[in-house]
Amino acid sequence: MAIIVVLVTSSVSIWSSYRSFYEISSITEDDLQKLTMNSSTMEQIADNRAVSFSLLFKKSIVPIIILTAIIIVLAIGFARKITKPLNVLSVMIERGEGVQKTMTWYYEADLLKKSVQNMIVCSDSKIKDLTNQLNLDALTGIPNRRQMDQALNDLILNKVPHTIILIDLDDFKSINDTYGHMVGDEVLKDFAHRMQECIKNQGMCFRYGGEEFMIILPTKTIDDAVALAENLRIKQALQETVCGKPVTMSAGITAFAPNIQSPNQLIEIADHALYQAKHSGRNCVCVVKNMRQMIIK
Repeated sequence: MAIIVVLVTSSVSIWSSYRSFYEISSITEDDLQKLTMNSSTMEQIADNRAVSFSLLFKKSIVPIIILTAIIIVLAIGFARKITKPLNVLSVMIERGEGVQKTMTWYYEADLLKKSVQNMIVCSDSKIKDLTNQLNLDALTGIPNRRQMDQALNDLILNKVPHTIILIDLDDFKSINDTYGHMVGDEVLKDFAHRMQECIKNQGMCFRYGGEEFMIILPTKTIDDAVALAENLRIKQALQETVCGKPVTMSAGITAFAPNIQSPNQLIEIADHALYQAKHSGRNCVCVVKNMRQMIIK
């Protein structure tokens, strides 16, 4: 806009100067008739016209051109300075980097920076919530079946020795039928909390589904798994629940072997061990390894 104003003003100034010059330097035919001029006088008038136009060019046109050029350069520099913070913000957002250190020297850019920061914070919060919903069990707050499968798959692919404990709460259906699902949910949450306390940093616990849970113990042996499962079983059997009586658990234990290729194979063996524990009177632990069973009560 400033450049347009300067160009219009310059054009008007040049036109006015040129008109004044034309009026002063022009001679009409009547003037020529009144004056008796010789050839030298005509040459002098022509020279005066050339000098006047040259003087007009130097005094008016050249300064206006220089001023216009200066204004254009300043406008380009100012525009680059304005767009620099916006370019930096764009690059930072594209790279996924923080925008806190971005310098914003005018109000609009600072407002845009704050809006971007708020958007990033809100996005991170939503992503965290969605990740938790995707990976955590909504009722107990511990990792869900999806996370369990992923953890087992990683251990099997990397050939990491590990044991698993598949747990089922005994006669849980009767709790829901007798006391209602709200009480049943509290029993599940209470057990999940006790399970986490027992394993601490030794491994990972998951809700397998319904009233079934799983504990994965990387680098632990069968004996380590049996000791942990027995400790949890005894605590659970002695603990009164919200329904006013203890709710016991049964567990099936197995260990990773080199011939196991998928989590489902390992889970199937642990499920077979759990089945044997259930049919051995519940409230016990069963180990299945190399198709040999060991019942612990």
